[in-house]
Amino acid sequence: MKKSLIALIAGFCLVVGLPLVATAGPTPGGPDTDLDGVEDAFDNCVDDANPEQKDLDHDACGDRCDCDYDNNGACTPADFNTFAGTYLLGEGSPGYNPLADCDCNGAITPADFACFAAGYLTIPCP
Repeated sequence: MKKSLIALIAGFCLVVGLPLVATAGPTPGGPDTDLDGVEDAFDNCVDDANPEQKDLDHDACGDRCDCDYDNNGACTPADFNTFAGTYLLGEGSPGYNPLADCDCNGAITPADFACFAAGYLTIPCP
């Protein structure tokens, strides 16, 4: 009886344990290139610090490094036109586009332009 109980428990652990191991993520302690406290394996913007991991358009590319507003895979002149149309505007202003607010502070400022310019004519978040 004791051996049957042990076999039952071992079988249960095997059946339940293997799927859990298969879905486990990387071991904690991996590299954090941008030093934002989020390991590169989980970071949606590896080269730019963004501890909040904000991603307004849910494209897996963090707002801090995403200047591809139309999600076509590249930061192009069309994205520049979107940025230019909202530059120096804030939340509540007609024409304000939160996608252009890379620091998510509610205003499109020169800091957001610097963020946009750094990614212009690139493929963000490869």
